[in-house]
This record gives sequence, structure tokens and C-alpha cells, in this order.
Amino acid sequence: VARLRLRALELPELAVGTWAWGNRLLWQYDPKNDGELRRAFELCVSRGAFLFDTGDTYGTGDLDCRSEKLLGEFSKGLPSPPWPLPSPRCVLATKWAPQPWRLTRESLVEACRASIERMGRVDLGQLHWPPAFFQEAQLLDGLGDVYEQGLVRGVGLSNYGPVGLRRVAERLKSRGVP
Repeated sequence: VARLRLRALELPELAVGTWAWGNRLLWQYDPKNDGELRRAFELCVSRGAFLFDTGDTYGTGDLDCRSEKLLGEFSKGLPSPPWPLPSPRCVLATKWAPQPWRLTRESLVEACRASIERMGRVDLGQLHWPPAFFQEAQLLDGLGDVYEQGLVRGVGLSNYGPVGLRRVAERLKSRGVP
């Protein structure tokens, strides 16, 4: 698998999405299948697909954040950055949704800390989708904060279009956040 190098993170070209892990409504998730998920995780890592992407909304209701919890459990003992590292290795990426109660930069930092509690670490932290206009500045400041505080090794965005990507890149760049 080819690799992309972005300052503090080395990423494979292929990532594994874990939306279905913990989602009963759309994916008929059942905790009895966790053994199969672990075997799939281990197979991916052994074949070079070591970037796992999740979100703090994957697995809701009584399965609150189940996807993050499973990744934390499965990845225990696997090395994380700095690079280069011998195989096997694992990069954990998560996304924080701009929930109606997540309005401040501090709330995004707290979301990051909660993800770290569930997963053991967060290598790449991302905003899940563009927030409401009035929320965006605060949440982007929070994204910069988690990077500057060393809670994550890199930051990113999910579900943004080209105009939004450029706007956010400029805002983070002005803070020195790559």
C-alpha cells in the first residue's frame, strides 16, 4: 500500500471506515459480532490498511460511541506515530459532529478528550461536516486548540466542499496549524 506523508502523520492511501460498527439501525450491528470485527481489523492492519476512520456519532443510543470504543479495544498494543515504525502500526482518526450542544471551542476540546478516553488516543481529529455558520469559527478554533495542545497529531475535515476547504485551510494556517 502506498503511503502519504503529512508532516506528523504517515497515512496509507487506503483507509477503513467504521460507520457500521455499532449502528443497529442501518447496519444491523450486534455485539455478538465483535469477534468478526476484530478479525477484520487485524486482517486490515496485517495487509497495510492501518488507517481507521470513525466518528463520535457512530454507534448511538445504548451503543453510545461504540465504534470508537471498539477501535480503542482492538488497537491496544499497536504502535502509533511518530514514524517510521515497524509493522504492525495503526492510525486512529475520528470525527466530531457539530451537534446542537457543541457550540464552543471548549466543547470541541472536550469531545476530543472523550474520544481519547474511549480510544486511547486520537491521531487525526476532524470536523465531521460543516457546522451552522454561527458555530464554525468556534469549532475551527477548537480544532486548532486540540492540535496546539498536542491532543492530536493532525487535523482535518470531512464532507466539506472546495470553497469551505480553502476557507478553513487559511484560518488554520493563520494559527500555524498544518
